[in-house]
Amino acid sequence: MKYINVAGHRLSAMSLGTVQLGMNYGIANTGGQPDEAQSFDMLDAAFECGITSLDTARAYGNSEEVIGKYFASRGGEIPFITTKVVDIEGETAAEIESSVFSIVETSLEKLGLTKVNCIMLHESKDLFERGKHIASAMENLVKKGYTDIVGASVYTAAELGKMFEYDVYTATQVPMSIFDQRLIASGMTDTLAERGITAFVRSVFLQGLFFLDPEKITDPILVEYAVPKIKLLRECAETEGMSIAELAISYMRDVKGVSSLVLGADTATQVKANAAYFETKAISEKTSHLIKQSFADVNIPEIMKVLSRAKN
Repeated sequence: MKYINVAGHRLSAMSLGTVQLGMNYGIANTGGQPDEAQSFDMLDAAFECGITSLDTARAYGNSEEVIGKYFASRGGEIPFITTKVVDIEGETAAEIESSVFSIVETSLEKLGLTKVNCIMLHESKDLFERGKHIASAMENLVKKGYTDIVGASVYTAAELGKMFEYDVYTATQVPMSIFDQRLIASGMTDTLAERGITAFVRSVFLQGLFFLDPEKITDPILVEYAVPKIKLLRECAETEGMSIAELAISYMRDVKGVSSLVLGADTATQVKANAAYFETKAISEKTSHLIKQSFADVNIPEIMKVLSRAKN
C-alpha cells in the first residue's frame, strides 16, 4: 500500500468507503447492510491491510454511528477520516455558519471524536447556491480546529471549476472509472495535480456493475449501454492477465492527480481483496490506450439512472 502526506497525516492509496456500513447499497450487493459484528470485522480488516483512511457522511445512514462504536470498543489510533455535510440551512452568513457547525458537531458526536481530517460538501449545489457564505463557514471549521482540510464532493468538470474559485477547498471527491473518464478527458485530473488538491475517487467499480454477468443482465437500459462495455472490459482484463477488479484499480490508481481510491465492500474478505489489488502491476501502454479510446463514449447518465434507483 502506498501513502502520501496530507496535512501531516499518512493517507493510503485506498480509502475504505463506509456507505455499506450504514445502508443497503450497491447493485451487486445481495447481502444487504452488514450487522455490527460484520462491520467491525470489515474495519479490522482494513487496518490490518494498512488502510489509513475512512470515508463516511451524515447521509450514509448510520455509518458514522457504526464507526464511532467501533473506536469506542476497539480503541487504537484514529485513521484519516473524511465526512460530509448535507442539508445546510440558512441564507445569511451567520445562519449558514450555525447550520454547518451544527451538522459537523452532530457528525463528531456520532463518531465519538472532537475533530476529523477532512470535511466536504456532500452536494455540489452548495458551491453555487450561497457559495460565498458556505465557503466562509467551511473555512472557519478549519480555523476552529474541527478539521484539517475542507473540500467538495462533485460530479462534473464544471462543478470542479466552481470549487476552484474558493481557495479554502483543497480536497475533492469525484466519480471516475474505466467507464467514466470524463474528468480525465476534460483535463481536470491534471489540474487537480497542478493545484495540489487531495483527490478521492469513488465509483471505481460503478457500485459493482463491473462484476455482473453480462449474460444475466435484463434491465433494458443496462443491456443497451452497459453490457457491451462489460464484455469489452472482460476482454481487456484477460489480455492483461488480470481480474476485472485488478484492471479497474490499476487503471485509476495510476491516473495523474488521483490521491486515493474510495472502495466499499460488503465483507471483510472483500476489504482484504481490494487492498491486495493495489499491489497489481501497471497496465500495459497498449491496453491503457485501448481503454482510453474504447470507453470514451460510455453513456454514464443513462447507466446512473439504474444505479441510482433506491434498493428495497
